Amino acid sequence: MKIKEGDVFTILVSENLTGFGQIVKIPSKNNFVIAVFKYLKERNKIPEIKEVVNTSPLLLGFTTDAKLYHRHWEIIGNHPSNLEGIRMPYFKLGTPPGDSYITNYKGERVRQISTEEYSKLDFKWSRSPIGFEKALKAFHNFGEWGEDYDRLLYEKTLKSIDVVETK
Repeated sequence: MKIKEGDVFTILVSENLTGFGQIVKIPSKNNFVIAVFKYLKERNKIPEIKEVVNTSPLLLGFTTDAKLYHRHWEIIGNHPSNLEGIRMPYFKLGTPPGDSYITNYKGERVRQISTEEYSKLDFKWSRSPIGFEKALKAFHNFGEWGEDYDRLLYEKTLKSIDVVETK
């Protein structure tokens, strides 16, 4: 399966509702960054793709293609024009004191990290596609919100940007 940045796909939320995600970045062949939107539509009523991607992401993070490969998530089109507006997270690398850095989503070192920044950033992580699906369902009350879903929230990405870019 060949995926591209900007691909928009469906995520089944309930018998009657479909959610949507988008491939945002493909930094390596083993995983990629997806955004999952709050937006829901009645099942079998596919909206205009612009309608979906013009909303703010709910979730953002690294995952694999398992749900796409097995066609549990179906690609419904490609719309890359909104991707510039989706911000990418920063992470920590190493352990202080000593060789510890801030990295971007590609794993590139941005600069050394302060102790304060270190305490506020996560190590780079990846989540299975089902984790994103369950978090979207829980957000819309089709399951229980797990504490581990918090790191998937797009607002967590925005906080990592604030930590790094306001210094």
